[in-house]
Amino acid sequence: MDACAQTLRVRGDGDAVRRRILAAAEAVFAERGYAGSTTREIATRASIHKRMLFYYFTSKDALYRAVLERVIIGMVAVHERSRQLPGPIALSDAVAGMTAAAASNLDALKVLLREVTDAGPHLPGLVREHLGPLFARGAADIERDVASGLLRPGDAMHALVNISGLTLWYFQLVPLLRLLWDRDPLAPETLSERVAAVSEFIMYGLVGSPVGGARRDRSSSRPWRAARRPRRGRRAVSHGK
Repeated sequence: MDACAQTLRVRGDGDAVRRRILAAAEAVFAERGYAGSTTREIATRASIHKRMLFYYFTSKDALYRAVLERVIIGMVAVHERSRQLPGPIALSDAVAGMTAAAASNLDALKVLLREVTDAGPHLPGLVREHLGPLFARGAADIERDVASGLLRPGDAMHALVNISGLTLWYFQLVPLLRLLWDRDPLAPETLSERVAAVSEFIMYGLVGSPVGGARRDRSSSRPWRAARRPRRGRRAVSHGK
């Protein structure tokens, strides 16, 4: 298909093509970082001509910014849904929602967390336009629930850091967990266990008990086991003399 024909087809299916470009960009930026990524490779993965990429995004930097904003907008949607629920239930729902959103957007999450840890050039703008207001609303919700007696008194920012840290940073540990655990850290069953464990941990800190006031039944929980164990009777290897 020549470039002119593709232009006409793409203009008639703009939203789908834009999503395809963003998905390809997420994968390439996650694999190679910003500096190592090219618009040519992104266009190839999106199955479009390079010039069509610039029809939707004016530059590589604009595309990168769109990738960051898309994952943050997803987090905002989780918070807006959760904040409609009573305090402890809202926090538990936020943990479940953030975990599900992260698990289904691993590439985009990796790009965002890299921008955060590297103090990237887009971070101040993302904080000003998206993350700052998100954390401000979250803190106001927690302070409201503390004032009404639903949550224990405490620093709202610490609570928000705990929630985001325990949910999002788990996914950064997946390569390590695959070596340590005897289970797939991204399997639905494991993620359900993770949501329950994080919710219980946070509820004990903010409420004093899990949601509903009842201790979670651990009879079905699997004990931690390392992924690899030395064979019985095998002599330990000494690294010293």
